[in-house]
Amino acid sequence: MARVVANMKALKGFSFVIARSGAPAYIDTGHTWSLSRVDGDYVSPDKATGNARIIGPGIVAAIKYISIGDQYWETNYLTGKWWGCPRAQCFNPAILFDPQNGIQPILESDLSDVQRLDNAQLEELPGKDLYSLTGKMKGERLYPVSWGMIGPNPVNVHLWVDPENFVVERIVMEDPGTDKPEPTVWTVDFLNFNNVVNIAPPPSTESMP
Repeated sequence: MARVVANMKALKGFSFVIARSGAPAYIDTGHTWSLSRVDGDYVSPDKATGNARIIGPGIVAAIKYISIGDQYWETNYLTGKWWGCPRAQCFNPAILFDPQNGIQPILESDLSDVQRLDNAQLEELPGKDLYSLTGKMKGERLYPVSWGMIGPNPVNVHLWVDPENFVVERIVMEDPGTDKPEPTVWTVDFLNFNNVVNIAPPPSTESMP
């Protein structure tokens, strides 16, 4: 795990896909909008851009987002126009991968009861045997970096690790919660390791309502 964390922290960039299944996870305090999926590109240490799918009453909405340091923009799901959103008011996927506070250091210090299973393959990577590891992860630090959608109670974790370069191909986090009819399951896939895309502010913005 020390090699995994060190190699993940050393990556200059990567692509990612985060998919939620099971019980909904809300991005607003009124429990109106549930996050379904986020994909995009991350550039170390604090840039990300991509797309998100959120589910509201009778609607599935798609938004685009750009994050650069403390600046964050997303599109209005109705008009498609960009607006700036204060860091404290919007879910910012880049925070989840922050090398100082994100998933990498959390794996390093908050993972326990790690067990290695038989090597396994992912359907998306046929013919490639991966280390398969399970364990439990504390949820206290996951909670703020996931915008309150994961944790703060412990979550069950399953990791698939490339045995050649010790980078994580997939993380599955099962959050049982305390008052959910079923767990919330987060599947995080990592792709295009060390690929660095150009991430720039949107060309124009409007005021946030």
